[in-house]
Amino acid sequence: MELKRVYIELTNRCNLDCEMCFRHSWETVEGDMDFELLKSLKEQISEIKTVKEIFFGGIGEPTIYPYFKEAVDLFKEYRLLITSNGIMPEETARILCENFGAVFFSADQYHEETQGLKDQLLKTFQYFADYHRRTRSSTPKTGIAYVLTKSNHEALFEILDMMRHYGFHRLNLSHLMPLSKDDEDEIFYTRYENVEGKKFRDRMFSNRDIKVNMPDMELKTERRCDFIDKGYIYIDAGGEVISCYRLANTYNEFVFGEKKRVIKHSFGNVKEKPLKEIIEGKAYQDFWQTIYNNQYPSCVDCDLRGGCSLVEDTKYDCYFNTPSCGDCLWVRNFIRCP
Repeated sequence: MELKRVYIELTNRCNLDCEMCFRHSWETVEGDMDFELLKSLKEQISEIKTVKEIFFGGIGEPTIYPYFKEAVDLFKEYRLLITSNGIMPEETARILCENFGAVFFSADQYHEETQGLKDQLLKTFQYFADYHRRTRSSTPKTGIAYVLTKSNHEALFEILDMMRHYGFHRLNLSHLMPLSKDDEDEIFYTRYENVEGKKFRDRMFSNRDIKVNMPDMELKTERRCDFIDKGYIYIDAGGEVISCYRLANTYNEFVFGEKKRVIKHSFGNVKEKPLKEIIEGKAYQDFWQTIYNNQYPSCVDCDLRGGCSLVEDTKYDCYFNTPSCGDCLWVRNFIRCP
């Protein structure tokens, strides 16, 4: 594999408490990446010449990291990307505008009226719009990330109008990851034909002035893991090297109504072993080859699923692969990351 982008979870804390967030069901202890660890990680990444991009992301809000400005300065030689909820002071917005190649804002709180969140979000959006107008800079490329549900999909057309107002031209949509049985009623994708979903998709694609990245609306045969195919890796706040977002925490998810225990899976910790050595090690290389070549079962549409205990968690699959990605909703293009 050729590593091209490293996702760094500066913190898994957040300044919001969004209802649909993973943080409601995980078992992770919240905290920040030690700055000395971050500096060590920078040196380790420097040894891997193929890395061109650093993405500050994860489950937490990266801009509340106590050493956020220092982290930006540390990695300024790379193309920087970030996903943020947009609730930030003007000084942080300035840092993002002046240093990042791309910024994705989560707009799931756009319709939230409590605590003045919408007003704070729009204040950040206005800062970005003013920056682009004042500097005529093409960066940072600014996009909106939004979790699509049955009850909120029509509200997306209001989001599109908002994006035009502020000059944002990229919309990245993901379906809701069901974390409880109640969430099942809100998913907008289906196992079989999804007439309503496809009509909605066509309406979204009719907006020629905004690039819309859409998830699939119904189950497809194709499986593709962006993290594996594009050369990405994820490093959490504690230094654990993880293949992707899905396996970065332990939590429950529901796959077409069936409960599954997702178990955090680390291939090593950069405190104990260099990143280059971890990703070139046998465990990660075997995993990478398995997923890249689609040499793992498709549990979602398996006829034997009803009597199989292996689908209850991500420890193993029936090909003896570990961890199991057999019914990952990311590889089915239902759940998407920026």
